[in-house]
Amino acid sequence: MPYDHLFRPLKVGPLTVKNRIEVSPAEPFLCTRDGLVTDEFVAFTAAFARGGAGIVTVGDSPVTQQYADENHYVVNLADPFVVHGLFKLTDAIHRYGAIASIELNLRTHVFPADMTKDEIRGIIQAFTDAAGRCKKGGFDMIMLHGGHGHTVAQFYSPLMNKRTDAYGCGTFENRCRFANELLDSVRGAIGPDMAIEWRMSGDELTDGGVGLEDAVRFARAIQNKIDLVHISAGNMYNPASLSYAMQPTYLPLATNVRFAERFKRELDIPVTSVGSFNLDLAEEAVAAGRADMIAMIRQFITDPDCAAKAKHGRGEDIRPCIRCMICTGDDPHGCPKPLRCTVNPVAGRNPLFDNMTKSPAPKKVVIIGGGAAGMEAARRCAERGHRVVLFEKAPALGGTLTAAGANRLKGDVRRYAEWSVRTTERTPGLDIRKSTAATRALVESEKPDAVIVAVGSTPFVPNIPGIKGSNVCLAVDVDLGRAAVGKRVVLIGAGLTGTETAVVLAQDGHEVTLIDMLPLSEIDSRGGASSNVAAFLRRMSDEAGVKVITGLRAKEITKDAVVAEDMDGGRVTLPCDSVVLSMGVRPREDLIREFDGCADDVMVVGDCAAQAGNITSAVRDGFYAAMNIG
Repeated sequence: MPYDHLFRPLKVGPLTVKNRIEVSPAEPFLCTRDGLVTDEFVAFTAAFARGGAGIVTVGDSPVTQQYADENHYVVNLADPFVVHGLFKLTDAIHRYGAIASIELNLRTHVFPADMTKDEIRGIIQAFTDAAGRCKKGGFDMIMLHGGHGHTVAQFYSPLMNKRTDAYGCGTFENRCRFANELLDSVRGAIGPDMAIEWRMSGDELTDGGVGLEDAVRFARAIQNKIDLVHISAGNMYNPASLSYAMQPTYLPLATNVRFAERFKRELDIPVTSVGSFNLDLAEEAVAAGRADMIAMIRQFITDPDCAAKAKHGRGEDIRPCIRCMICTGDDPHGCPKPLRCTVNPVAGRNPLFDNMTKSPAPKKVVIIGGGAAGMEAARRCAERGHRVVLFEKAPALGGTLTAAGANRLKGDVRRYAEWSVRTTERTPGLDIRKSTAATRALVESEKPDAVIVAVGSTPFVPNIPGIKGSNVCLAVDVDLGRAAVGKRVVLIGAGLTGTETAVVLAQDGHEVTLIDMLPLSEIDSRGGASSNVAAFLRRMSDEAGVKVITGLRAKEITKDAVVAEDMDGGRVTLPCDSVVLSMGVRPREDLIREFDGCADDVMVVGDCAAQAGNITSAVRDGFYAAMNIG
């Protein structure tokens, strides 16, 4: 599609931004433990500017040493010596004509009512000092985080601010006092040549919290002191609402644009919308006048060149984000790890793989299997100049990756699977042989220098009476539309895949009982999914009416029931019309052995390895295999 509106310049206070695309703030945890800038962090961030973003925003940066002591590996704006690295960072952003911005934030363990006036003034001074350091570091704009229930946002919220003095919520003027004093002080430090963006929740989606009407009223009150307002949603003290700040795959794309649209109608300054945008939806939102600027981070992590690809008419080449939440981390402040991306193995490993070098001695590589791992390996091998033959026994590429995106809750995975297949088939230098089952003799006839075995896995089906009955099917077959089920369904296996199938069946009117021998907490901790994703899916399951029973092991399937055993050895009978299995997968060890030694270098990747994995490990293993071929 054409992106005519997205690439029009935008005036933001004293600045002119070259397009309407902003990289929203994130925490990649690539700085030093003490919050100083590293070459890895510079490379990670500069990639977004190189890829065409108009504004590149550095994420959650503490303004006090106390907050920095609790939030390691991100930029510490409380340290005066951070300016040295900030200058290198902004220099790298400016090289590509992007605006350099940085998010200033504070989260304390006390609420406004517990602060003295001196402490309030100390917070304002901390933001002011940090803003001054950002100016010295070469930034063009600062973002003040006044959303998601963080400290700045709390002063406006009657739910969180129980003060009764001038900083309380007794009057609208008092509710806005802290923000006004903060903005005046910060503006005094940075002068008129830098822009200020205010980040806020358009709706905290929390009982008693700041709703849309109150948020719009606040934005109108401060708009003469800011240059851009950035509309998110949710409150960090309400985990259910915080899913609207960082949306998992189960929420609609561009889910928060409805809030930005209201601000756009009410304000005289530009409005940014953020929340699960891709470039197509960004163009539609700007074209429809629902927002002036679109911010995204996960799409840039997934494909740092996405803006440049869109600008040059290559929208189909943009790698889609699957919103798996791997990049956000499970315990970012308690135990932060460097950022990783499920579908872009380069992200967070900058600058190690920023420049994909050609092999000095191209080799003949045979890849067996055209799933997630095999396709990633094939594309990367070809990129490095190797001669690649890819065998896929099915008539089409995709393998279990296609199956993983079949459930209607997994539209993001489906789009990635379609991209991966399309991109693999368009990659120059690949000899793709579909409907061809690889054998050892066939592989050896190619005289390969290296072989990558990526044959996937097989579903685990327990050997219990009745398991082969006509009323039994696999969850993947339900998702793919290859199996129909009756009114009453017992689904065995409460992992994410089984739960997704259960939710869809329940939403479609089936009576679903989901059983597993393990507690849900243990299932979710063992899985590869983010805890936030798992928690959101569990809430969806409850809302859909799925009945979940743990501590049960299926022992027999009859034509009208599942007979199970509980933890005490008791017999439990669950009447049903259909039984659906989602009990994990097993590696294809027989095929691994078949290809052992058929080349000097044989690598096993993806689900067929000894430890069955997921899309994250499949893509990573396929990538590393390609990188490790000399």
